[in-house]
Amino acid sequence: MKKVSKNVKKQILNISFVLLLVGITLAVLLTSNKELNFKDIFSFIKNSNPWLLAASVLCMIAGIIFEGLCIHIISRKFGHKGRLVSSIAYSSADIYYSAITPSATGGQPASIYYMVKDGMGAGTASFTLLVNAIAYTAALLILSALAFIIRPAMFAGFEPMVKFFVIFGMAVQTLLLGLFIACMFCNRAVLKLGNGIITLLTKMHIVKNPDKWRKKVSDEVEKYRNCARTIRKHRLLFLNAILLTLAQRVVRVIISCCICIAAEPDTSFWDVFVIQSFVIVGYTFLPVPGGVGAFEYLYLHTYRLIYNSDAFIFSAMMVMRTVSYYFSIIVSGIMTLSYHVYLMRRKKPQTAALPLQSVNSRRQRRIRMKKKAQRRARLNGSGK
Repeated sequence: MKKVSKNVKKQILNISFVLLLVGITLAVLLTSNKELNFKDIFSFIKNSNPWLLAASVLCMIAGIIFEGLCIHIISRKFGHKGRLVSSIAYSSADIYYSAITPSATGGQPASIYYMVKDGMGAGTASFTLLVNAIAYTAALLILSALAFIIRPAMFAGFEPMVKFFVIFGMAVQTLLLGLFIACMFCNRAVLKLGNGIITLLTKMHIVKNPDKWRKKVSDEVEKYRNCARTIRKHRLLFLNAILLTLAQRVVRVIISCCICIAAEPDTSFWDVFVIQSFVIVGYTFLPVPGGVGAFEYLYLHTYRLIYNSDAFIFSAMMVMRTVSYYFSIIVSGIMTLSYHVYLMRRKKPQTAALPLQSVNSRRQRRIRMKKKAQRRARLNGSGK
């Protein structure tokens, strides 16, 4: 029997980890809401507007495409003349591996792998995803600001724990964006601070190899400094990246709007839009694939502001989760696998051409040697 490769083992472990989290979450939800069952969910789907449910799936796919568009315009500014289809494949790899790896750590490395395989330089690939990550953080903050502007009083109606999640999520995203900007425009100060922290941790015997960590900090700061240079050169680049990333986040929010309105046509679009925006900001900062557990908690405790029925909220949440997370894993996984197969097949004709050329050259060599032998034989015959 063939041994299972390390990569396949990692995939199995990651998917098993996600399934375990999902199982625990479902068990907690079903035990704490004993009056709820899957019959409610099937009834919810059956009585919903099928066109709006289909629209929610299209919004999920649109989210993948918008991220692909963002990667496409950034990579082109960095000099890579790739195709839009390829950029959408990079986006699907990012979404798929982020969804199945702890802390969403596998997304960017997977995207870089396919970018480099496609002929993009490693530096260009890392800069492209760096700008995309900064735009993503900025877009989340803009989305939360829009939620406060559209329904300023709604946040006050949340439970204390929900408020904590939302405020903490916004604080984390603000700190991240501040760090990104500091690395780009105040790199010397960040480098000095980073080296100071490493020195302190070394004295506390927490860091054992300070030179290694200093080099890591220096490399990261230099990467952001180079990124800032490119942004200054192409001033509209960052704005375009933010707008496309914001569009991606908005269509993800609209998934919930479509699902809720499909089942309850009298529902206010903006009420759902605002609540779902707060939910996204509240669980995104957690180092768990898809925010499993936190998403369910926030959804159940925020939508009570507009719906009285727990059965309705539970059913809407399950349908929303299926479309935005599980369908997203399936679709992005299929797209990633398809592109992987395409890249492998694209290389085969090139490798297949080499043996054919060598066979032809050997055949021609044999013919030339045979002709030379015949000439020698004739000359020897005439000499005798």
